[in-house]
Amino acid sequence: MSFYPPNAGGYGYAPPGNNNNAPPAPGAGNYAGYPPNSAPAGGLPPPGSMPSVGGFAPPAMGGGYGPPGGNAPATSYGAPSTTFNPPGAPAAPASSFPAFRPPGAPAGGPPAGNFAPPGPPVGGAPASAIPGKPAVTFFSTAGGVATPAVAAAPSMMPPPSNMGPPPSGMIPPPSGMGPGGPPMGGPPGGMPPPSGMGGNFGAPAPPPSNFGAPNMAPGVPPSMNMGVPQGGAPYGGGPTGAPYGGAPGGMGGMYGQPNTPQSIGMPSGFDSGGNLAGMHNGPGGAAMPGGAPLPGAAANAAPLPLIDEMDLSIQCNPMFLRSTVSKIVNNQSAATNTRLPIGLVCKPMAGDVGTENDEIEVVDFGATGIVRCKRCRTYINPYVTWADNGRRWRCNICGMQNDVPSTYFSHLDNNGQRRDRDQRPELARCSVEFVAPADYMVRPPQPAVYFFVIDVSEPAIVSGMLHNTARAIKASLDDLPGGDRAQIGFITFDAHIHFYNLSPKLASPHMIVVSDITDVILPLPEDILVNLADSRAVVDALLDSLTSMFKSSNSPSSCTGPALIAAKRVIQHVGGKLLLFQSSLPTIGEGALKMRDNPRLLGSDKEHTMLNAEDTFYKTHAVDFSRVQICIDTFLFAAQYTDVATLSVLSKYTAGSTYFYPAYVAARDGPRYEHDLHHDLTRATAFESVMRVRATRGVRFSNFYGNYFIRGTDLLALPNCTSDSSFSLDMAYDEAVLSAQAITIQAALLYTSAAGERRIRVHTMVIPVTTSVAEMTESLDIDCAMNLLAKQATEIAQKTGMENARQRVSQITVDIMRASRLQPGGGMQQPYGQQAAAPVAIPSCLLLLPLYSMSLQKSAVVRGGNDTRVDERAYFQQLLLNMDIEESKVFIYPRMFSIHDMTTDTGLPSDNADEDCPTAGPNQVRLPSILNLSYERLSSNGIFLLENGHDLFMWIGRAVNPAILNTLFGLNSLEGADMQNLRINPENSDFSSRLDAVITALRADRARYMQLHFIREGDGYAEAYFARYLIEDRANFTGGMSYTEYHAHVTRAVSGMAGH
Repeated sequence: MSFYPPNAGGYGYAPPGNNNNAPPAPGAGNYAGYPPNSAPAGGLPPPGSMPSVGGFAPPAMGGGYGPPGGNAPATSYGAPSTTFNPPGAPAAPASSFPAFRPPGAPAGGPPAGNFAPPGPPVGGAPASAIPGKPAVTFFSTAGGVATPAVAAAPSMMPPPSNMGPPPSGMIPPPSGMGPGGPPMGGPPGGMPPPSGMGGNFGAPAPPPSNFGAPNMAPGVPPSMNMGVPQGGAPYGGGPTGAPYGGAPGGMGGMYGQPNTPQSIGMPSGFDSGGNLAGMHNGPGGAAMPGGAPLPGAAANAAPLPLIDEMDLSIQCNPMFLRSTVSKIVNNQSAATNTRLPIGLVCKPMAGDVGTENDEIEVVDFGATGIVRCKRCRTYINPYVTWADNGRRWRCNICGMQNDVPSTYFSHLDNNGQRRDRDQRPELARCSVEFVAPADYMVRPPQPAVYFFVIDVSEPAIVSGMLHNTARAIKASLDDLPGGDRAQIGFITFDAHIHFYNLSPKLASPHMIVVSDITDVILPLPEDILVNLADSRAVVDALLDSLTSMFKSSNSPSSCTGPALIAAKRVIQHVGGKLLLFQSSLPTIGEGALKMRDNPRLLGSDKEHTMLNAEDTFYKTHAVDFSRVQICIDTFLFAAQYTDVATLSVLSKYTAGSTYFYPAYVAARDGPRYEHDLHHDLTRATAFESVMRVRATRGVRFSNFYGNYFIRGTDLLALPNCTSDSSFSLDMAYDEAVLSAQAITIQAALLYTSAAGERRIRVHTMVIPVTTSVAEMTESLDIDCAMNLLAKQATEIAQKTGMENARQRVSQITVDIMRASRLQPGGGMQQPYGQQAAAPVAIPSCLLLLPLYSMSLQKSAVVRGGNDTRVDERAYFQQLLLNMDIEESKVFIYPRMFSIHDMTTDTGLPSDNADEDCPTAGPNQVRLPSILNLSYERLSSNGIFLLENGHDLFMWIGRAVNPAILNTLFGLNSLEGADMQNLRINPENSDFSSRLDAVITALRADRARYMQLHFIREGDGYAEAYFARYLIEDRANFTGGMSYTEYHAHVTRAVSGMAGH
């Protein structure tokens, strides 16, 4: 990462009379908040077609701090009207899709007074320290030393019948499900593709590819001014004195928030504009309450830069910002009629390692101050235009002309561009990072804080979770971001809460037990959270002895709620990362949960009620954690029901991550868990951050998907933002006809780095505006669109049920395909409203839409039937809402590889990344050939590897050559072998070594460790679970058609309504 000093490349010319260097007077009518103001023709791919060898590229590529806020009303989705045709429906018309197979394819910190300081120790004499082990003091609120009584554990519901632990750590079946029969597939020999399909859908289609406000928070300076402007109404409109964020308005998909007391303020410089992005300004920047433009504002607004004035050769790296369309039609009604999902996916810290990113250059404006638009507070970027010989610049978001500070001035060249543009990263690159000056912070940058809250009840000991946790934490200490400033602390809990004195003055850690969990106090507030470098020896001693300290624990109770409240009191003055490790359902104290798993509701219209949080305790406290800049990462382990839906809200509202290990067994699941924990602790992390995404006047962002808490209407509060954090946004029109020739989108992330520096990372992209509906449709990025569509469907499933979500996906698919056929002139640009004489061919970018749509409907997030446990579904829904595009495309449409017939170069690094061969990992390792996801493609003499982005499955036929089994596993037969303990030996042969390299490369492309499950042909439930991912076969729930049947259904729906 290169660093640019103040005024690098400047010419030093000061235009006469220019005195724009001084910062604006604080609070002069501005809201201080995060970025201010804001504001080939053919048919559908036929069944059985094979993906090309290299075919996982998308068919089309498209170009916490905040104001107190109220709840934003959520938008709910109604159930679509169109449903699936039953499998026995009449065949498609004879003029539809002909069968096609590709060549070679086989048939078939708070202000004073805001928080009470921690109190002094109350009672409790220290116990004698035991060498090598922590000393233990039993602490009671009554004072003195006392031995806590172990509370009797409430009775727990026994596990459902017929529910043994599934093989290889897979989710056990619900009660009443037998071991399962053979995999669910089509009829013997496979269902033939639809016949007699010709007409406009006749040309060959490509094979399936992987679609290719509450308060202000610590560290937010006052001038971020998210407060009420002087003499004005509160932020978001409404009468003076109304709560922030009170404006109504279609913000479905955002996480609502209760009105809460104010916390710590916002950075002054970050957002001193008078309005939010999305509150689009009329003349002089005026806007109506709630963000609506003043009447006639669009007509009288400042002119925006023309697209010919923008250098479109400068493009944002799609790993940061990626839009569903690379062109957008100017007519709102026309865009609505296409039914295309319009939005983008933002991953602001993609590619970060530690505190560096090779794609990002750092700029320090020094005394000049960060150059921003005075009206909408957009950051200077490559798409602004220049006037008055470089003395003024026009904002590409709102159109306002701004004076150029004298110390930032440069003459223009013959093309109207600054002569120093190539020396200015902010003008030559779409992604840049600014060093934030002092007015962007209200306190010194916080240190990196890691606080561990660990369940030590009996299930945690028996499963081996506690041992794996202590080992993984100790192995990660040297790599924790934060260096010498990093701080660390621990709490353990069962029926009581155990604090640990980690003072560097001690030879070994000292445990203090608090038995009263109704009103937890802090016995030693100064020595519970300590500097890691100073207390490293004491921390190591604690981790070494943690398992032995509780090896005889027999308490099944878990007081999760009180333990979280205690942890917040320890670190609320500074914020940081809190990691919760939970091995059973919380059973005592505040936040105790009930066993509400009801197998009889699975697959019914009531199932979605179990996918929403039961108790408001966790949401309410999650909002409190977010306000004081604490992020919670949740690790859940359980042999039975854990209520993932309720506990995951801790991570959902604090921008954390949720991990789930059902039926955890250390010998089987330990490597996966330890890898995930190490990655979670050591990945690049931004602390006390907020993000806002702005767009050009005429469009706005209506819904947000991901883990965050929203302040006001569009400020995302992110106590932590990591290199894995991803957010998706729905985009909506604010004007019936766009006046802009190009839509600029800018995402800005204000954060504190692990090194203690305050930075602003800015990503800017441009989407050209077109008058042709066909042009917008043909520019669709199917991978990005499916990411957005999947998240929309997930929210519908959580609100109204899985059946409604599946119907919605199917209806949108049909509507998009139908609308694309009725667009005028095919791919030719024609004015909107001119109709063609006859329907046109389906655009090539949509050919895979039906396949991916069907795959999504069969995924764990919305699939029907009763074979998906409620915890499993809740976990995958939470996971999907936070997936980036590369993760979601393989989750929706997995990849299956043929292993037994690998070529000799498979598993070796590729010398040419442009070759037509799929690769994976940083070394571009060649992958085996890819097959369709159908049981037809499996053979008893073969070995097949399936990847879904979260797990790996290796299906092994019963007639596999014994020589292959011997070289992989050292066995001549798998009869009687324990599949859970099977391991590949990479040292046995070149074949096994290359297969191991393939698996390693696939894992390297994913943030979470993909555990390898071995499936033997005919292994009942294990094989039935594997068959879930063979999505081109029929599934055992209503509407779970095979691809052949779904293909015919879409054809009938599209062709029938098009007049054929």
